[in-house]
Amino acid sequence: MYHYLILMITISNLSKKFSNNIVVKNINIKIKQGEIVGLLGPNGAGKTTSLRMIAGVLPPSKGSVQIDGQDIAINNSLKKNIGFLPENNPLYDDLTVEEYLSFWADIKKISADGKKDAIDFVVNRCGIAEVYYRPISELSKGYRQRVGFSQAILARPDILILDEPTEGLDPNQRQDIAALIKDLSRERTVIISSHVLSELAKIANRMIIIHKGAIIADETPENLRKLGSNAQIVEIEVKGQKVISEIKKIDGVVNVIQIKNNYFEIEVSKKQDIREKLFNLAVKKKWTILTLFAKERAIEDVFSQLTNN
Repeated sequence: MYHYLILMITISNLSKKFSNNIVVKNINIKIKQGEIVGLLGPNGAGKTTSLRMIAGVLPPSKGSVQIDGQDIAINNSLKKNIGFLPENNPLYDDLTVEEYLSFWADIKKISADGKKDAIDFVVNRCGIAEVYYRPISELSKGYRQRVGFSQAILARPDILILDEPTEGLDPNQRQDIAALIKDLSRERTVIISSHVLSELAKIANRMIIIHKGAIIADETPENLRKLGSNAQIVEIEVKGQKVISEIKKIDGVVNVIQIKNNYFEIEVSKKQDIREKLFNLAVKKKWTILTLFAKERAIEDVFSQLTNN
């Protein structure tokens, strides 16, 4: 049985400069074993550069990436603990899946005795048995991503770094790959970037936002939704007279918008629950409430607010 290590990743003052352009500025992150960390940011924010430095394939201009206190730039053997799936998933289309995995097993210096077991492990784990003997050029986008995952975990690394792993996939393929990532994370630490924020929020237990090369937020998905504006939204479907004017009289209500027919969206200035006040108002005015709930802020809204400057 393979025994996974307990690793702490410590990223200290990590920076990268290309010519006179500073792409990543003094990033500091500590990641515990078993965490799924989502890395977010607008295009050009420095996500891919950061992941490449963490994976050890791009040297930093300043700072370090340490695994259990050892710098991966100094101790090259530490990189065997890292599996990396780059953006756009570079594959060799002229090879079959069998040939591709055999090639990568040699690159990763997996012993001849352990090669078959390593390949069998990823074929079964990533669900690629039915395309194992097919040329990569014939594979669907979803299967190509699975083959990329197979390469990344071939040596059974304790750390998995994924750069936009669901980019270009249809909704069904995204769901498929998200389930695979969740499954793989049970045995390893995962750092993943994605533009699909709602999807990432379902996978990650921690989300870090990078903007202009610097970290501007590091929270759980739940706490991230609470950042930014203090306003919250309450939605109500109600039948009655003078609904908008009466609701506006409630303390803390900033605005009331009629979305359609009897459906209204209420913006509240503070983090307070006005549902009881709305219910009492409805009883007093003899309205009929059909639905009433506090709307959770979309993670995309928070992201936009934090990075729109």
